[in-house]
Amino acid sequence: MHYRPEEGPYSRAEVAKHNTSTDLWIILKDKVYDVTSFVEEHPGGDAILNNAGADSTEGFFGPQHGTKVFEMLDDFYIGELIQYSP
Repeated sequence: MHYRPEEGPYSRAEVAKHNTSTDLWIILKDKVYDVTSFVEEHPGGDAILNNAGADSTEGFFGPQHGTKVFEMLDDFYIGELIQYSP
């Protein structure tokens, strides 16, 4: 398991630190996921690294993902993204 500062909420800056295949966090709809353990299993190969440490919402919710991937998300959830108000 990788270092997680007190189980969120997480800032975009904190998520951005986790941007490698051995430490990979992504943001999906303002939720943070540690998908490090899924990198090797990802059917799309290195495509999982395209938004490493960043918001993957737009690319994630497309026709390339079947329903199984949505069922798996809870296993990787680590916390909420900090919301800043103007």
